[in-house]
Amino acid sequence: MPDFTPLAPLDRPPADLLAGQSLPRETGAAAILALGRLEGQCRLADPRRITGWARNLGAPGRKVLLEVLVDGEPLGTVRADLPRKDLAATLGEDIRVGFILQLPRPLSAHGERRVTLRRAADHAELKGSPIVLPHAPPDEVAALAELARSLATAAAEADAAARADLARMVAERLAALLPARPPRQAALLERWGVAGPGQVPPAHLAPAPRPRALVIDDGVPDPARDAGSSAVVSHMRALLGLGYAVEFVASLALAQEGPATRALAGMGVTCWHLPWAASAEEVLRRAGPELDLVYIHRYGPMQRYGALVRHWAPQARLVYCVADLHWLRAARAADLAEADDAPAEAPWLADPARLPDAIAGLRAAELTAVLGADAVITHSSHEADMLARDVPEAAVHLLPWAIVPRPATTPFDDRPGVAFVGSYQHAPNLDAAETLLDRVMPLVWAQDPSVTLLLAGSDLPASLRARAEAAPGPVEVLGHVPDLSAVWERTRLTVAPLRFGAGLKGKVLDSLAAGIPCLCSPVAAEGMDLPPALRPLVADSHAAMAEAILRLYDDEAACTTLGEAGLDWITTRFAAARIETEMRAVAGLEA
Repeated sequence: MPDFTPLAPLDRPPADLLAGQSLPRETGAAAILALGRLEGQCRLADPRRITGWARNLGAPGRKVLLEVLVDGEPLGTVRADLPRKDLAATLGEDIRVGFILQLPRPLSAHGERRVTLRRAADHAELKGSPIVLPHAPPDEVAALAELARSLATAAAEADAAARADLARMVAERLAALLPARPPRQAALLERWGVAGPGQVPPAHLAPAPRPRALVIDDGVPDPARDAGSSAVVSHMRALLGLGYAVEFVASLALAQEGPATRALAGMGVTCWHLPWAASAEEVLRRAGPELDLVYIHRYGPMQRYGALVRHWAPQARLVYCVADLHWLRAARAADLAEADDAPAEAPWLADPARLPDAIAGLRAAELTAVLGADAVITHSSHEADMLARDVPEAAVHLLPWAIVPRPATTPFDDRPGVAFVGSYQHAPNLDAAETLLDRVMPLVWAQDPSVTLLLAGSDLPASLRARAEAAPGPVEVLGHVPDLSAVWERTRLTVAPLRFGAGLKGKVLDSLAAGIPCLCSPVAAEGMDLPPALRPLVADSHAAMAEAILRLYDDEAACTTLGEAGLDWITTRFAAARIETEMRAVAGLEA
């Protein structure tokens, strides 16, 4: 890269910054005559980069120092001393004549710019100069980036008091430009004590007010990552369909504004994050009096924010989606720690007093959280029955999430795989994958060593990869797959040998939605209320699951029948219209 020397920062127009400054000059009549004619030309020019070549015909060994001017004002200098092999046929060995002027920041695109390149010694202009860069309005992202750079430059040159004045000025301008004040902008203006003009349309022109719902979770949901994300996104769609203005805050990811956040915004959800809000508490405090419903997803956020909802939004209906019962999963994991496999009927199911103290405390806390809500959502019929038994006072709603059937299209013979799908950060999934490699697939490979196991899912640890490499049969480790259809198109069967866990299993539902039969352990099938046609997919032991894999793997007719039954069930039970109807009762909208 050539040594480009700017004469001033490029954030402001050169005419404002460089008045009265002078560029270095190679002076002296004899020296100028010795340089001879300036040869070369500009090859490429855009708001960020200008390239070309230049040489002194009279003194080829003396590299050309070029002045760069924008709209007649000096910007800096660049020396033409880079190799240009493409010019070897024309220039011979003297090819170190190129230059690349990479501007530290792009020239403003808010108007036409005229760029001049001339030899510093005598102001002889390079062929092709001046270059006119046409006006090209920036897109929204580029415009915001340019505004942010300008503000950052202004703030860097100011003291604390001046920065506060700058922030107030920006807030006042925002208030003037946004008289209607949407929720996020209104919160930012309120933080800076700027009310804005608050123009109110005449009553006959004002839109009918929409009920306002706030959804709280720890992170931004990403349906490609986990089933819980699919559930909360589906439920936000249902609330939108019921006429709510839906807002979302991720209590542990307020700085995140990535594809998942933009996907929510594309649905019509208002997402709270920096700079609009600094915490979920701030969102509740500011928006609380205007909220009609607050939906809290998972136990952790409910524990932290349930009481705050009652304090700052006492009029709002508090909906708590348990996702799954943490204490139930913990109890089953504890059983596995004490025995090779959990007992079919754990003693604490009939007598919770037999739970270990830590798990009993977690159970009590979860049940208390359930009692604190106006409506409770669970996805599992098994857990709905447990809650009805343990907290009969609670209004428990059995509500899964919407699933769109996307049947695989690849012919059966071209899908020679058996797949396991799951996020391996989730302990039940990692245990299931290890169980599959250690106990189930060796039984399969003993009979048919050609069956390939595919391991798909995020956060796959090195220990599992090593286990797969040492397996006695073919294993393909796929890791994270952004679009699971790529897995379904390679798979005849999926397997879910979960030994512990809780809640509804997204991996099973997604497989059935692709028309791919999923062989399940009793834990994996729990709470789904599978129809009779799908109950043969449940295998109650490792040997039974291996036997089912061997029986179905080459039976196209049986797999097709099971796949069609799964698609019919998904289409009926998990339709978006049905979820929206059931959400109406959760929101308390039924008479």
